[in-house]
Amino acid sequence: MTGLPVGALVVPASTHENRASELMLEQLTQQGVTARLELVLVDRGVTAAAARTLGRQHDLEVRRVGWEDKQPMFRPIWHAWRVVVAHGRLGRSRRLAKSFENTPTSATGWLQGACIATTLRHMSREQARRRPVAVPA
Repeated sequence: MTGLPVGALVVPASTHENRASELMLEQLTQQGVTARLELVLVDRGVTAAAARTLGRQHDLEVRRVGWEDKQPMFRPIWHAWRVVVAHGRLGRSRRLAKSFENTPTSATGWLQGACIATTLRHMSREQARRRPVAVPA
């Protein structure tokens, strides 16, 4: 698990998490990515019924993660921490800080560009680590 984005989608803030999760899985299905997925983690904003429905529709295990009890303090969720790290990486893309066009389509395009840049940076670092070190003769 690298924490790299698999897909990116921007929806209006008024969209319920059940619907946003459904739209994201539909987009991944259209791109042919869901054939490689076995498990999708969603937070407690997605209802248990919606998670079951999404799992049946896409033949995936959709698991809700999060704390059952309500605590007044921040407690990281182990599985979700990779998402927080991914958001931090994407936050380095200055263009995402402001939406000049103010449309979900434009915001999605800029977010996808930032995801690609993040993935390429990660891959180039991994490639550099694998290169053999030249030893002077």
